[in-house]
Amino acid sequence: MVMTIQPDGTALRHSPVVPRRSLCPAPFRSHSVTSFFRRWQQHPDPREVAAQFPVSLRTVQRLFARFARRGAAAVAPDYHRCGQRQPGQTPLPLVQDICQTRRNHPRWGADMIRLELEDRYAAPPCARTLRRHLRQAGLQPAPAGRTPAAEYPHVPRATRPHQGWQTDACEELRLQGNRRAGWLRIVDECTGAFLQTTVFEVARWERVDRHRIQEAFRAAFAGWGLPERFRVDNGYPWGSSGDFPPELALWLIGLGIAMVWLKPACPQQNGVVEHAQGTGQNWAEPQTCATAAVLQARCDALDRRQRERYPYRQGRSRLDVYPQLRHSGRRYQGRREGARWDVKRVWAAVARHVVKRRVACTGSVSIYHRSRYVGKPYIGKDVYVTLDPSGPAWVIADAAGTQLRTHAADELSAERIRGLSVMCRKGKRP
Repeated sequence: MVMTIQPDGTALRHSPVVPRRSLCPAPFRSHSVTSFFRRWQQHPDPREVAAQFPVSLRTVQRLFARFARRGAAAVAPDYHRCGQRQPGQTPLPLVQDICQTRRNHPRWGADMIRLELEDRYAAPPCARTLRRHLRQAGLQPAPAGRTPAAEYPHVPRATRPHQGWQTDACEELRLQGNRRAGWLRIVDECTGAFLQTTVFEVARWERVDRHRIQEAFRAAFAGWGLPERFRVDNGYPWGSSGDFPPELALWLIGLGIAMVWLKPACPQQNGVVEHAQGTGQNWAEPQTCATAAVLQARCDALDRRQRERYPYRQGRSRLDVYPQLRHSGRRYQGRREGARWDVKRVWAAVARHVVKRRVACTGSVSIYHRSRYVGKPYIGKDVYVTLDPSGPAWVIADAAGTQLRTHAADELSAERIRGLSVMCRKGKRP
């Protein structure tokens, strides 16, 4: 305490004046960040941590990435980085080039524009600076994607590269000269990397020959290896809609790839590739391509840019964050496909299905578009068809489980499945 004598002779006691400290306090360890660091050492799922703490999932992912880079030193705040010198003003020709790139590609975002400028400038501004220049120039940002539905069934996502792939087709792509095309896109479910885009000069997806689709898959397997599972919708050529799996799905199962079909009318369960379809159309701009070959070359370049250069986490690309994305480790060679392919996997998968059929007026039911005789007394009645994998043989039973007929499943031979000739086709449909 300090004593001061007033003019009237009284004494006033007060606390001494303490010098003011610097504006930036010394770094200290935050209890919350320390808790996050302890949880990170246990290798948890970021979603579980986000549910435990009152923070967003994105915040948890950024903290985990920070700990992975710097370890325990990442717990302390970065006060030493305060007051960094800002870069100089962006040159006017570069600003004009930024604005012109947005005019030429109105659906490109700032990150994609920056990658385009890297081919012409040594050190283009960051994406945030590009957004500021575009906003000042009156150029609106790229249109936002479709807002997801408020409620939809949640499907666990793959946690490592090539654990699961998602695939989807896009049709009626408008080219120059009123031409049309379609493409098949394969995306890694964990990283969202665009693995392969195959362009077809056919507008309607149902008109693409199934053998060309098979060759597109073989090309993807040769480059990336075999995934553990495939997530597909219920459309052509891999959808079943409650029926037995189609022949292309049977071929994939024989390679040791598990098939996961979406719940009907729930495209959100295939959200990674659905988002990739919209992004791919924004970037590739099919309406500016004269032919399907030009669109194919552009998709190949943009897919490579998305995997190897486009910022994914902390400015790093997907290949930098996930080096194991380069190959799944399950090698595939087309000339040795027969050695890996196993028809018993197919029989076991088909045997898990029980399909309801109604006996036609001929006393038969259809299995893979082939008539199988049941009997005249059962015309108009419902029967149930399943596969006995020991034969293999089709087993037809009534509602009580009584076996009515059996037929050899000749269409499920290895040669027919690998040749995609399981179904009996009539007419011109492939």
